[in-house]
Amino acid sequence: MNGRSLIFALGLSAVAEAHPLGNFTINRYAGLRVDPTRLAVRYVVDMAEIPAFQAISSIDRNGNGIVDADERDGYLARMAGELARGLSLTIDGAALALTPGPATLELPPGAGGLPTLRLEVLFAAPLPAARGAVELRDRNFAGRPGWQEIVADSGEGLALIDSTVPRTDRSDALRAYPADQLQSPPQVTEARFRIAAGAGPGPAPRAPAAARVGASRFSDRLTELVASRAPLGLRLVLTSLLVAAGLGALHALGPGHGKTIVGAYLVGAHGTARHALVLGLVVTATHTLGVYLLGVVTLAASHYVLPERLFPWLSACAGLLVVAIGTSLAASRLGAVLDAEHEHAHSHGGGHHHGHSHELPTGGGERLAWRRLLALGVSGGLLPCPSALVVMLGAVALGRVAFGLLLIVAFSVGLAAVLTGIGLAFVYARRWFDRLPVGGRLARYVPVASALVVSLAGLLIVAQALAQLGLLRAAT
Repeated sequence: MNGRSLIFALGLSAVAEAHPLGNFTINRYAGLRVDPTRLAVRYVVDMAEIPAFQAISSIDRNGNGIVDADERDGYLARMAGELARGLSLTIDGAALALTPGPATLELPPGAGGLPTLRLEVLFAAPLPAARGAVELRDRNFAGRPGWQEIVADSGEGLALIDSTVPRTDRSDALRAYPADQLQSPPQVTEARFRIAAGAGPGPAPRAPAAARVGASRFSDRLTELVASRAPLGLRLVLTSLLVAAGLGALHALGPGHGKTIVGAYLVGAHGTARHALVLGLVVTATHTLGVYLLGVVTLAASHYVLPERLFPWLSACAGLLVVAIGTSLAASRLGAVLDAEHEHAHSHGGGHHHGHSHELPTGGGERLAWRRLLALGVSGGLLPCPSALVVMLGAVALGRVAFGLLLIVAFSVGLAAVLTGIGLAFVYARRWFDRLPVGGRLARYVPVASALVVSLAGLLIVAQALAQLGLLRAAT
């Protein structure tokens, strides 16, 4: 990939997740088929880049970087047994033993030079003569994010009554995900129906157009940089770093990333250009170190700590930090306003004549507390971008570690540059506001209001993180 094609890639889109459901997801599909003598379950697992990276590390037992036939067969046998234990199939409450049959393992190409993993196993169980209520429960990969789908169909002469799941799937057995369901994928882990005699089912409807997986899915522009097979000459490296910074900037323009928090804080705290620049440096350092540390966890401790489970907790910590900053600011600024009003009333009551300043108080003599500024920068960079983590893992897999680490730094710089630019815009907008003939009691409470905005934004971050953890029913 030359410099011109890299710039073209930048113009195509901003950073997007390589896997339609995200780099962390483990997606599951169970297709039940009822025939006159048996009940079959086609079970499919589609692992995105990061869980596939972890699984392949355990498959490749000799560490040569290649999954050979013996390692593949051993993994299939081991996983078939584990998946069977995670499936519960009953008829009228009596358990049916699922026997593993043919199994396949594919490693479709993914983002950043990393493969994904597709595992498919066909299970079967004999169908008793007494055919009543059937129930299937899927407990595999419990708590792991991803698409969870179950469908059920029957052969000639049989009908499924009162089925809780559809006959046809929506994802082509996890090969194509409907674009309109990527933000809220199905979470179906149970199916119930009754078997009865009846006419054979008609033809299945055609599956809707969807986001493809594997080699035909849409690409992640950032991870394409590290996956380039071109020699790493000076021109390619410099162009790649420039593109990575641009992608970081575009990523920061998306929802979130604390733009409202930065603006509200700097306006209420009489921030200067230097404060905005320091804020950008802290965000850069925090985001870069966060990606590095999460990469080390993924490489060294993935059996004990699941990286995707860390993201909501990191988000909650960032939100709580923002709430603490906003609450502290609101309390100190409100106290300063009340003290100023009390002094103002006292001076008028005593008949003294003093000059009155129209400067809005910020609380406790504070122009801008550096510790709060640093805490705000840490909260802005605490949650690493999943694509940046894929870049690091891909760089390790491809033997381009230094190049991958530099790309992450450039991406973080681009992200922080946007936040810094927004901060500078608010700083200069505040100076323009200070020139307006605004006075009176209402203007005194502007810094307090900005602190409350910071607190509210932090509460929204915490609520969304708790929803991701399943502790709240819906994100705010």
